[in-house]
Amino acid sequence: MDFFENGYEGFCSAVNASETPVLFCERFDERSDIWNFNEHCHNCIELIYFLYGTARVITGGTSVQASFYDMIVYPKGKPHTESLQFDHHQEIICLWVDIPGLEIGDIMRIQDKDARLKWLMEAIHAEYKSKTPNKALIDHLVKSVILLIGQCYLEKQTQNDMISRVILYMQDHLRESISVQQLADMVYVSKSYLSRAFKQKTGLSLMEYLNSLRMEAAKALLAASNMNTEEIAYRAGYRSTKFFYRAFRAYTGMSTREYRKNGSDN
Repeated sequence: MDFFENGYEGFCSAVNASETPVLFCERFDERSDIWNFNEHCHNCIELIYFLYGTARVITGGTSVQASFYDMIVYPKGKPHTESLQFDHHQEIICLWVDIPGLEIGDIMRIQDKDARLKWLMEAIHAEYKSKTPNKALIDHLVKSVILLIGQCYLEKQTQNDMISRVILYMQDHLRESISVQQLADMVYVSKSYLSRAFKQKTGLSLMEYLNSLRMEAAKALLAASNMNTEEIAYRAGYRSTKFFYRAFRAYTGMSTREYRKNGSDN
């Protein structure tokens, strides 16, 4: 069963109707022998909340840097390793919870900006370690954590879809004049939100990314055609040939003539 197939409301209903047994819950620091620095996995979801310190988490081809007030979510059965900075104090809360049917495709890092997850994880640990743990209360707290994780997961999926749409639009409309406001209107978000999300995802601003698409298109046309540079500039979305020449040299370190002569072979 895919908990996310009916959107967030369906996800909430599915989580509330499920059992969420806690299999392990510990709070420990860098001196603890609980750490497992070999590649390993669990037959459940593992949540690690960083109270102090920094670590690098590696799973498959993905490497994630985690710091204090970050939560790392490991999918069920996902091999992973953790690498600590032992010259700094490290302290985490580690929780293993089994939710049948809840499938998360890959490791997630969640920045706990408002400390809601911190409060919940500390409350779960305190109750779990009490002399008479209240299972109903623990279940309620765990479900609250899972619901927040699900909210973050779906927001990231939506954000990824939004950015993919923007990139496809830029690729298909290179010749046209494109503004950040136009792209934001297309995906129904503000300019500032789209700009921030795009930079976080790609490492480039929207206009930097658009320029790289146009430059790569120009390079391909220079290498594969006899088209004059004025026509190439137009096809790549530049209305000013003079500006195109300057932008091309800044991007490649060569003039268009030099690139056509020998740069495309490098």
